Amino acid sequence: MELTVITLDAVDAAAVRTADGARIVDLLWTAAARGERLEHISVQAGRPGRLHLGMFTVASGERTARDTALAICRRALATYPLPGGWRIAAAPPLRPTPPSADLPSPTFFR
Repeated sequence: MELTVITLDAVDAAAVRTADGARIVDLLWTAAARGERLEHISVQAGRPGRLHLGMFTVASGERTARDTALAICRRALATYPLPGGWRIAAAPPLRPTPPSADLPSPTFFR
């Protein structure tokens, strides 16, 4: 199980409701497919009109945990729009591919 942190911003912060964090968590659960293995969601309010989601998912053979969390989030926001126009503002970058065991180690010069 891996944690993916996704930051959401409201396009219209004046339309944001206090309960939007809880509503977004409910929408994420609704949008998650059974095989996506969403395990836990936490939400933390940032500045007004900003939420930080902590989504715990399990990687599958086809997708990383990060890809799964982003797919669930995108699907929820597209299918169930909330007042304020929430959108993904930040997500973790892709992890670099680890070096292959077949490649020689880098040489460092002094």
